[in-house]
Amino acid sequence: MDGATEVMAAAAATVLQQMALDGWNTARDRFAAFLARRRGTAVDRVAAELDSTRAELTAARASGDDAAPDELRRDLAGRFRRAVQGDDEAQRELAGLVAEFRVEQTQTQIRDVHNTISGGTQHGPVIQAGSVGRVEFGEQP
Repeated sequence: MDGATEVMAAAAATVLQQMALDGWNTARDRFAAFLARRRGTAVDRVAAELDSTRAELTAARASGDDAAPDELRRDLAGRFRRAVQGDDEAQRELAGLVAEFRVEQTQTQIRDVHNTISGGTQHGPVIQAGSVGRVEFGEQP
């Protein structure tokens, strides 16, 4: 697989990953803007196409259709191939988008989170999350 093909495949996989995450709207808007500029199409139209692909993916997963995600990935890769064909700058831009939005598999684990706040009125920050890294409040030394 050559570099351009790898970028297109990675872009398709990244978009499919993002479709299952809370940040989908941001990723959709960025990838739609990229594709729209290359196709000379309205961003809203491309965003609607990506949302349609997301709906297909969701329906396929709900029905147990294991072949659909691969078909959608190939379709997305084709869209990206047509967008970057013969344009090294477009390939670099697409690679940058992939790097920005690519989620490592260990970060996409879904788990149940149960948080409880008790003890009356809270007068400070309250964070509810499944996993929290370093959190600091107030002045730091």
